[in-house]
Formats: sequence, C-alpha cells, structure tokens
Amino acid sequence: MKTQKLLLALLGSLVSLVASYHPQVSSERSYFALSSTAKDKNSETTSNFLDQIYQSSECDDINTPPSLSILLQSIASLPNGSDIRGKFVDHSRVGSIASVAHALKGESGGGNLLTPLAAYCMGQAFGNLVKNTIYEKEPARQGSVITICVGTDPRSHGPRLADAFCRGCMEESSVKVAFTGLASTPAMAHLCRSSVGYDASVMLTASHLPKEKNGMKFYIRDQGGFTKRQVQELLELTTIKMNGWQNLGILPTTSGGGAVCSDERVDILSGYAETLKDAICRECEGRKKALSGLNIVLNTGHGSGGFFASVLQDLGAQVTAMHQEPDGNFPQGWVPNPENPTMVDLTSKVCEEVQADLGIMFDTDADRSGFVVPDSTGNYQPLNRNRLIAMLSLIFAESNPGCTIVTDSVTSEGLTRFLEDSLGLNHYRYIKGYANVINKAKELNPKAEMAIETSGHCAMKENDYLDDGTYTAVKVIGLLARNNKISSLLDLIADLEEMPIDYELRFQVKDCSLKSTNTIFDQLCEHVLMHIKEKGIKNWIVDDKNMEGLRIRVGPESGAFFMLRKSLHDPVLSLQVESESSAEAKEHILEPLLEIITSAPFRDQLDYTALQDSSK
Repeated sequence: MKTQKLLLALLGSLVSLVASYHPQVSSERSYFALSSTAKDKNSETTSNFLDQIYQSSECDDINTPPSLSILLQSIASLPNGSDIRGKFVDHSRVGSIASVAHALKGESGGGNLLTPLAAYCMGQAFGNLVKNTIYEKEPARQGSVITICVGTDPRSHGPRLADAFCRGCMEESSVKVAFTGLASTPAMAHLCRSSVGYDASVMLTASHLPKEKNGMKFYIRDQGGFTKRQVQELLELTTIKMNGWQNLGILPTTSGGGAVCSDERVDILSGYAETLKDAICRECEGRKKALSGLNIVLNTGHGSGGFFASVLQDLGAQVTAMHQEPDGNFPQGWVPNPENPTMVDLTSKVCEEVQADLGIMFDTDADRSGFVVPDSTGNYQPLNRNRLIAMLSLIFAESNPGCTIVTDSVTSEGLTRFLEDSLGLNHYRYIKGYANVINKAKELNPKAEMAIETSGHCAMKENDYLDDGTYTAVKVIGLLARNNKISSLLDLIADLEEMPIDYELRFQVKDCSLKSTNTIFDQLCEHVLMHIKEKGIKNWIVDDKNMEGLRIRVGPESGAFFMLRKSLHDPVLSLQVESESSAEAKEHILEPLLEIITSAPFRDQLDYTALQDSSK
C-alpha cells in the first residue's frame, strides 16, 4: 500500500511538471477538433504509464540511452532535399520517451520514420529558428510577435502531427501559431509573401507518396521555401530539443481526439481562391465571366485541390469534378499524381464522355498539375512532360521574346530544338529536383521566366517563383480561352518533335547505401566514357553541356538519347531512354549498355534486372 501511494505521488508530481512545462495549456489557447467522431486510440491508463516508468534501464555500458540514439537516427533520416518526409509512426500520448523508441524499433522495414514527438521537437526548433532569423534580418522587430501558419493535406494523421508541431512552436516566446486545417502547398507558400503578412508557414504533406507517408514543407517570409541548408539547421536544432525531452524523461502534452491546439483558426483556401480568380481574369483581359462556354473536367484525386472547382465555376466554366472530396485514405486506390497513367486515363475517359475542352489533374497538395486536351481528331491526349513545357514556353515567347526557360535534366532533344529554333528562347537544362531548377532560375541574370520539371512542378517569375500547380492551370486555361478558335491546343506545338519510345529504367544498389550509390555511379560513367573512347561505340555522342549525370546522344541527327543519373535521395541509378523505335533503343542503347555493365567490376553490387529484361 505504501508503494502504491508512493507511485501515485510520483505520477502526480510528473503531471504537475508537465503542466508547468507547457504554458500553452490554458484558456488562452484554442483546440480545434477535426472530427467529432475521432477517438483517442492511444490514451494510456495510469497503470500502463507506471509500467513504462519502471521498465528496465535504457542505459548502456557508457551511460548513453539507446532509445535516444534511435530517436536521433529517425530525425536524421527525414531530410528529402528541401523538405522532410517519412512514414508516419504513432506512439503513446503519455509515458516515457523510451516508448517512442520502442514504437520506432518495432516498425518493420525501417526507413524514414516520422513521429509526433519528432514533429513536436521540430516545431520547437522551427519557432526558434524563424524568430531568430526574422529578428536578425529586421532588428526593429526585436520582441515583436512572430506569426506562423500550419496546414495539412487530407491524410488522416495530419492532425496528430499538426497538433504536435503547433504545440512545439508555441513553446517559443513571442510566437503566435495559426492552424488552417486543409490547405494546398501553394496557398501555404503564398502566405509568406510580404503582402499577405505571415512570417512563416508549414505544410504537412507527402504529396504523391503512399497514404502512410507524411512530411513537411517550410516557408519563410520574402524568401520562399527553405533551402537544404536551412532544413539541415532545423534538424540539428530538433535533435537538441529531443535531447531535452530525453533528459526530462516524459512525453510532451498532446490534445487527443483529433484536435489541434493553436492560437487561432484561419481559412486560407478561400482567400487563395480569390487570388487565382484574379489571375485568370488578367489572362482573359479582365472579363468577369472569363470562362463562360468552357467545359472543364477537374480531377483532384481526393487531395487538397478540390477548391479549384469553385474558382472555375465562379468564372462561368462548366465543371465536371472527379474525386473532389478530400479523403486521405484515397479510396480510388491511387494517390493523386498527374504522371500516374491511371489518373491520366480516367481523366481522359471522363473528358471524352462530356466532350470537355480541357482536363486538369492535381497531385495531393496541388503544387503539380497535368492536363488532358483533345487533338484535332477529337481524341484526348495528355498535355504533360515535354509537351507542357513547350506549351507554357509558347506563352513566354510572346510576352518576353528571347527569355530563358530552366528545366530539369531529362527533357528531350526535340524540346530543346523547339524552344531554341522554333520559339527563339534560351533553354537552360539543369539538375533534376524542383528546388534546384527554381533556385537556378532565380540565380540567372537576367532571371529566367520559368522553372519547370517534366514531373509538372512549375514556378514562374511573374508568380514570385511559387511552385504552384494551380497557377500553372491558370496559364493553360488562359491560353485556351484566348485561342478558342483553334481545333486543339496541341496545334500550337505541332513543331515539337516527340520520340515514340520514352521510358525510365531504375537499378537498385544492393546494399542500399548512398555512399555505394555514388561510387558505383561514378564507375559506371567512367566505363561508358572508356568504351566510347577505346571501342568507338557507334553513334554515341556525349552531351558536353549536360549538368547532371551522363547524357549520350545516339547519332548527330536523331532525337534519340539516353541519360544515366543517380537518384537525389535513394540508392538507385536511373536510365532515361528516348528513341524512334524499340528496335533502335535495344540495338543502339540497351544492348551496348548491358555489355558495359556485365563486364564492370561493380556488376554484382547492382541489380540491373530491368536492363536485362528490356534487352531481350
């Protein structure tokens, strides 16, 4: 009995300590329940809590807690270029820090894992980093309130992570946090324009990745998205915060029940919808019902982009909305991605049924778009990849002759000829990754009018280089509205040479090490160049202007090429192939490359089954 009383007294002391450590748990804070039926499945009883407190020691023989090592390793695995991404792993809402490590350790497959505890510590770090950055840039604001807005895509674990992140931010003095619930990434980035007024924003999304994944994109006023260096700095500060919680020994406070704690609730999507309406009207010479008479299919795949339907309807368009309601379970069986053939085919089918003028597709967080348009015979064709780049470049050739268009590295030979020879533009092919092409567009003098990837990521100078699928749609819709006399938008890019064969093969590095990936890739490039020099492989011409990997033209006149590059974040090598025919690709690209790899010393370290199968 005495032991039980002692344990209860200890529990009471710990609860008091948590309350004193969290000043935001007061009547001044707001709690926004996202679902009235949501249940806190992870609530723990007092006995479970005490069981966790009295587990065997977590310390090893040098007095370092292994659980902390697991937590820090999980944080270190999260960077994905200028974002963070990982598989969501939930854990108990009360108890010891060790319980989070146990949850991570029990996760089969490992990989990048994102927990509410990590989100909390990241929130603490983000609030501190943003405040110090703003105060340093603007000394007159020392001591003033710093405003941060947090939004999510429809994924079911978004509120859990948002609650943790918001609470972490609110630990920092002079930081005020707003929560907006469902948002699009462009709308969140828009908040950090100086004319809008937020100091920073965070979007919780994993874009087109599977529904169990989540992540964060970070924005700061007058800069835009975080750089890789800033993400690294953020995670370094996050590990310090995690160490603090390890020393305290218990988990931070949580709201439970699907609620999110913040200083205020705001609606940003309706405001951003008005911004997009204004942009469409500008494209259409100020007409209030600018889209009257247009028949548009919108497929948002149960992501965040459903609000765009009202944008179109308010301007007079007839809209057929597909998968419009936000649903993070993605009941259609696929995650929205405008490159996904299933999404393209389904959109094309509905366009055909309603005889649409245009089909629009967004990814989950609406920062990428793709399109479907009728050709001159009435059949519906995808307007994406090289076609989309060519179409948008047509607009800038008219508004800003001779300007520069920055693309990723895997665009076609035909696109370069179209941009430079047909449109008189400068094509600057750069490293794959939307942040890479956007930053390069900003660096050039004069700055490029557009930065765009074949994946559909697109940022335009006139839109402050916001990576925005909805704004890309604005430009395509405007072009359609201005050219309603022609039979097909595709007629505008009829001079674009396209290869019938266009695909990518991926080779997994067997030990899954990025270090091995770099070594094997360098060796592969050396072997290819050696074979060109010593064996004189027929028609292989190295592209000296290429800035990523190794790009080889197949013949001086043909538009065929192949490109070898390493993945930005995964232990994978990529082979991009474009050719006039499967026979040409097999004879002049795949078979010679297979011979090179099978004779190389690293052949047993690389799974090149895809190349072997394609060469048969």
